Amino acid sequence: MKKPREYRKLVGIAAAPGVAIGRAFIRKEEVPEIPKRKLDTDQVELEAERFLNTLHQVGDEIRRTQRLVEMEHGAELALIFEAQLFMLDDPEIKKQTLVLIRERQYPADRAFSVTLKQAKKMFAQIENEYLRMRLSDVMDIEQQVLIRLAGGELRALNALRANTVVVAHDLPPSEAVQLGQRRVKGLITDGGGANSHASIIARSLGLPTVVGTESASRQIASGDMVLVDGEEGVVHVNPTAPILRAYRSQVQRQVQRQLDLSSRRSLPARTRDEHEIALLANIDVPEEVQSALAHGARGVGMYRTELLYLGYRLPTEEEQVAIYSRIVEGMAPHPVVIRTFDLGGDKLSHVLESAPEANPFLGWRGIRICLDTPVLFKTQLRAVLRAGVKGQAQLLLPMISSLDEVRRAREVLQEVEEELRQEGVPFVEGCKLGVMVEVPSVALQADAFAEEVDFFSLGTNDLTQYTLAVDRGTPKVAGLYDSFHPAVLRLIAMTVDSGRRHGIPVSICGELAGDPLAVPLLVGLGLEKLSLSPGLIPEVKEVVRAIRQNEARELAAACLGMKTGSEVRQCLEEAAARIQKE
Repeated sequence: MKKPREYRKLVGIAAAPGVAIGRAFIRKEEVPEIPKRKLDTDQVELEAERFLNTLHQVGDEIRRTQRLVEMEHGAELALIFEAQLFMLDDPEIKKQTLVLIRERQYPADRAFSVTLKQAKKMFAQIENEYLRMRLSDVMDIEQQVLIRLAGGELRALNALRANTVVVAHDLPPSEAVQLGQRRVKGLITDGGGANSHASIIARSLGLPTVVGTESASRQIASGDMVLVDGEEGVVHVNPTAPILRAYRSQVQRQVQRQLDLSSRRSLPARTRDEHEIALLANIDVPEEVQSALAHGARGVGMYRTELLYLGYRLPTEEEQVAIYSRIVEGMAPHPVVIRTFDLGGDKLSHVLESAPEANPFLGWRGIRICLDTPVLFKTQLRAVLRAGVKGQAQLLLPMISSLDEVRRAREVLQEVEEELRQEGVPFVEGCKLGVMVEVPSVALQADAFAEEVDFFSLGTNDLTQYTLAVDRGTPKVAGLYDSFHPAVLRLIAMTVDSGRRHGIPVSICGELAGDPLAVPLLVGLGLEKLSLSPGLIPEVKEVVRAIRQNEARELAAACLGMKTGSEVRQCLEEAAARIQKE
């Protein structure tokens, strides 16, 4: 009699919602070994030509994949491959690789690998999770080129059996798009994050996904029965009968829930006592605009521009104008808040002179770099103002900690407006200027700031970290990170109250805005604009429509009087249970 396989539970990061049950398929890494040898002199130019031909072949393959994805899943998902094509066509990558081939006589595979080493190191060290996850694009390109140079063929996942759950150390975008629902039920990876391209693709395909398990590909064997809980970030390997029964019931409820949400997607985000809440989208790339609109967004509360600055060169003014214009025009007549780049100097060392810092979170970053490098700052401001004629663009300054920074930024903005005016270049006059409230000093001086800016945007992720002195990326102290901590809530309340007194709008763009548990609290604190990931909008709208503003105010007042974050959370959970019963 065959011995039943052992049950185990793995915990990771919830990356794509839903529940999947199927047999595991372990996807093995396929990176060719690169021998350390040198070319003969007469082989150098042939090797350079072979490298360029290989880039051309891989580019054709990516474009072919992009066309297929566009036909099957739409243009929005296909645009994910633009980043890979940009990297593949980057003249600096080609130049550096060819220098290694011609001057050091490296074979093409070794030269290309060495060239990409710095790019991989740079992406791996980035604090911002979305940008850090772009490392998978670099590694995908590297793998495709190296396999081609070695004379191999890229492995496909399109021959998988039905009801399969793919388990991988990491899954590059070129393979993730092959996960059609007819064959694959879910995805599990050791690495990655909720904003990796594999996760984005999985969400677009409706595949329940758990990433960041660290060891799933080693602990799960091909053929194991696996249950993927993409809601909680949990994987059950060889689940017991009671676990299977419980999850099958949950799946039925989720299907009905999604049908209900979809049928009410066009309804306004209005409380039961007719108070309107504006639900906006946080986006990172232009192609997310259509997703934001489809999920009911009434504008972009924050467009993060950092990805533009992580190439081998700085983006030109014209390149930025084109990108910002796509977003502003695509979202018109709704507003688009464009945040000036928020990177540390260590992430721009390839284009700016910067010394190593012991604590980059408190160092030379964001507005500090902008004010110290006015040419760089002006280029971005010019691009935003020019794109503003396509719709309604607004500027948001990150990492502000003093009024002097705001005043200096305004002076630069006025200089840019005058320059554009003299050049006869069309631009938006009177562009609204706001600040991120993510440093406690701004919240504590909110009245003073409110006299000099047009709006506030609460960045609760950093506000929580700076208030509690907790880096949530450090496992040993991550448990101390709590956006429901009364100190954080009081800073939020102070900011909202100041905005109300001075007649300027206050929005929130941190993760707290997308937490259904927090929504009644935020509405009760007086926030009227919530900016969140597009996919979370329908669920948050449901919460807004289920509450009354006066009751939310009472709830917020009670939470502000509490002493610990756990007390606040318990209070909110009890309130959520009451709301669900009504």
